[in-house]
Amino acid sequence: MLRTFVALLSFGFLAGLATADDKPVKNQMVKGTIKSVNLKDSILVVNQKVKSETIERQLDIKDATEFVISIGGEKTEASGKEGLALLEGKEGAEVTVKCDKDVSVLKVTAKVKK
Repeated sequence: MLRTFVALLSFGFLAGLATADDKPVKNQMVKGTIKSVNLKDSILVVNQKVKSETIERQLDIKDATEFVISIGGEKTEASGKEGLALLEGKEGAEVTVKCDKDVSVLKVTAKVKK
């Protein structure tokens, strides 16, 4: 009887550990304005306001990075360097960047005023 109790207790403990590690990690969002675009190195630099400060974020753009860009109400979708090229010369545009837990850029959404 005691062995059964200990076995059940240890099983419950191990099951608890397994579910604690399986929690989904939330994606991170960076909101701000475009400071610069570096096509050569595939880097997007975003000015992000945090409380009363403005922080510069350098984000590496991969080939799998999705872009959704709205220019005057017209949406354009692209990926990788092709999408980054669409943001060249659009400094000051509003941008929302979705990153995974390792801060790898997954999706960039930009609103460009004409």
